[in-house]
Amino acid sequence: GAIKDPVTGCESNIRLKVTTTIGNTVNPTTTDTTQDFCSVGAPTVASIQVNEANVVWYTALTGGTVIPATTALTNGIYYGNITDPVTGCESKTRLQVTVTVSDPSPTPTTTDASQDFCSTNAPKVSNIQVNEANVIWYSAATGGTAIPATTALVSGTYYGVVSSTSGCENSVRLAVVVKVNTPGIVTTPRTTQTFCLSALPTLANIVVNEPNVVWYTSATGGTPLAANTPLIAATYYASALNNTTNGCESATRLGIVVNFENDALVQLTTTDDTPCVFKGVTYSIANGKSNYVWSITNGTIVSGGGTADGSVTVSWSDIGPGKVEVTYTNNCGDTTTKSLNVTVATCSDLTITNTVSNPTPNFGDQVTFTITVNNVGEGSFINTIVSDLLPSGYNLVSSNTTVGTYDPNTQLWTIPTLNSGQSVVLTVTAEVLTSGNYTNVATIEISTPLDVDAANNSASASVEPICLTVYNEFTPNNDGSNDLFRIDCIETYPNNELKVFNRYGSLVFSRQHYENDWDGTANVSGVVNRGDMLPTGTYFYVITIGDGTVKKGWLSIMR
Repeated sequence: GAIKDPVTGCESNIRLKVTTTIGNTVNPTTTDTTQDFCSVGAPTVASIQVNEANVVWYTALTGGTVIPATTALTNGIYYGNITDPVTGCESKTRLQVTVTVSDPSPTPTTTDASQDFCSTNAPKVSNIQVNEANVIWYSAATGGTAIPATTALVSGTYYGVVSSTSGCENSVRLAVVVKVNTPGIVTTPRTTQTFCLSALPTLANIVVNEPNVVWYTSATGGTPLAANTPLIAATYYASALNNTTNGCESATRLGIVVNFENDALVQLTTTDDTPCVFKGVTYSIANGKSNYVWSITNGTIVSGGGTADGSVTVSWSDIGPGKVEVTYTNNCGDTTTKSLNVTVATCSDLTITNTVSNPTPNFGDQVTFTITVNNVGEGSFINTIVSDLLPSGYNLVSSNTTVGTYDPNTQLWTIPTLNSGQSVVLTVTAEVLTSGNYTNVATIEISTPLDVDAANNSASASVEPICLTVYNEFTPNNDGSNDLFRIDCIETYPNNELKVFNRYGSLVFSRQHYENDWDGTANVSGVVNRGDMLPTGTYFYVITIGDGTVKKGWLSIMR
């Protein structure tokens, strides 16, 4: 700069040098224009969050005096400004921040600083009892991370505070000692127990395997009963005594049904209400204790029946009435007598079947009849006799039985014993004669006891002999005697076919609808020419009669 004289116009010989700086204004910023603080942290103006340094604060949007940074925060609006230390430029617009200073909620309270829980209930952190809402829990008295409310409880100490969205938690946490208990279990050798009313039983008489048991009249809830409570016929529920104090009140209780002896209601029981002759049936008495005396009418004791036996097995000797009686000392020490009248039935049923090995044999063939007798009832049979009288169309060859004996003279089969479910077999082999009756009938003639159903005591089997007699030797020499290969009854099978092979298996003759007219001349060219007389020798024939039946064998040509 220079000074110019207004009169003379003279300027300063040396000019003044001045350096200038023009600065820009900067507006402060923040990530949260509404900021919450907790009074226990003693927040000051310096605690307000901004993104820039050298921010000063005012109580007004414009003007005013800078608030010292150490000034304690109060609820209200604060205005931030940045002053450039070089240029002195201030923010064009001050940053407005709303401040809320909160006091922490009081320490939560509880009615029980030592709380018991039951493992069977799967308790969680949210199950800890407090009197206030929105309580969160820590594993330490200070610091740490809040435990999720769904976390499973374990035995230990938990520390609770009322949660705050502003993070203003009380520094003094509520300590609660937690114990997670396993419920006591009650067991018994008998879930149904019977007592003598004359003994005046009480709850203390119910048998369980564990001590210190309390009893209820319901499976859940209710009030414990005194141990000297008289028993009635009902269901009682047992729980371990410590379950009443360890948080396991809801643990499953053991139910025991209490009954009383009533001798009049206890009768002889049986494994079969309709006993069968010769079949073992067991009779029992449920409330007996000792001194048994068994008596049986029309039957025999098979097993049991001693003075120490509460049951007896009887084999009934015959059909008709029978009786079981027992005198004994019952569970209450009284002597009593029980009896049971029975009606014995046969209960047995015999069946018979008869089959033949070949229903279409040739005359002179042997066939085998298989006669099977089955005991399909519940009882046994003795001395059963079966007849199998061969008719005139057969000649007896041999016989065999799996049980008993067969007399070929009388043709009677005697079966000494046939138990329930047992089957026995007679096989009879016979030659088929050229004439006679071919229906073989097997019949159950008699048994002990008598069969209840005689309708299935007879069975028959028959054959239809085939009249195909092959004369396997002929002499085709034109002497008028035995010149042709003859098969009796072949005319009754018009769909027949005859094939003849030499001994090397080569076909030499073939004819459908054979009519007993072959004179030994080949009609197939091969090893011999068609029309040639076959030489003397042995040949093999195969006859198919049209219904699937095949007859084969050797024949001889003699010249």
